[in-house]
Amino acid sequence: MITDRKYRHTYTATASDITPLYRLTPNAMLMYFQDSFARLMTIHNVAAFDIVKQRRMWIITEIQIDFQPTVTYWSEEFTMELWVSELTSLRIYCDFRIVRTDNEQLIASGTSQWNILNLDTKRLEATDFLADKLMVVPELMTASHKKKRFPKTPTFDLQMEHRATRLDLDFNFHVSNRSYVSIALLTMPDNILASQMLSSLVVHWLHETYLDETLTCRMSRLEDGAYLHQLTNSEGVVACELLSRWQPLAETADVSFVLKRDL
Repeated sequence: MITDRKYRHTYTATASDITPLYRLTPNAMLMYFQDSFARLMTIHNVAAFDIVKQRRMWIITEIQIDFQPTVTYWSEEFTMELWVSELTSLRIYCDFRIVRTDNEQLIASGTSQWNILNLDTKRLEATDFLADKLMVVPELMTASHKKKRFPKTPTFDLQMEHRATRLDLDFNFHVSNRSYVSIALLTMPDNILASQMLSSLVVHWLHETYLDETLTCRMSRLEDGAYLHQLTNSEGVVACELLSRWQPLAETADVSFVLKRDL
């Protein structure tokens, strides 16, 4: 549904979407955000299955998410609201909010960067063919759309390897962007996960990887308290980089005390 030039779609939280502290997982947020983006592009006849006929493909290259300590219980509804906030010669920026449907309480917000890839040349294509199809709402959910630069760290605090399996792949037979995020966050120390929650996440997707390729994930704690996660392939090429920030856990009442159901 499009209202005030913004697209809104409501989802019902499933058990796999929720952390033990009753908050939407980053994986779930990415999944529903991309689903809503695809639905919006379908309305304008420029979805993936539309543009592939011209040998084009959508790719997401960056996302920034700010998280709020808002609870979401199983079977409750939340709404994804998104809009195209800027259209440049090569980039499409899509900003978004996720809110509880019952009271509009903010769950998360952020921005994302998309490009159109030519499947034959493997080069980015101009976005001029989208100008008369996509409505632009110049409302930004971040300070700007300027690319966030990650620091270079000569050392790292933790390293792990992950061999890509079929569970990691998307419908293009690449490791999916959500899988990169899940793999990277496995490097977070247990004591941090036990006492803190995500406050923000910035992801840069840089290179494709495929089934059975080995990703090396290195994590470094920065001086300002953030964590840098870098995933490289066997040739040392960086496939994905993440910057995560964390905050102390907010107290959460047990679901058995706060959730009322009419039976």
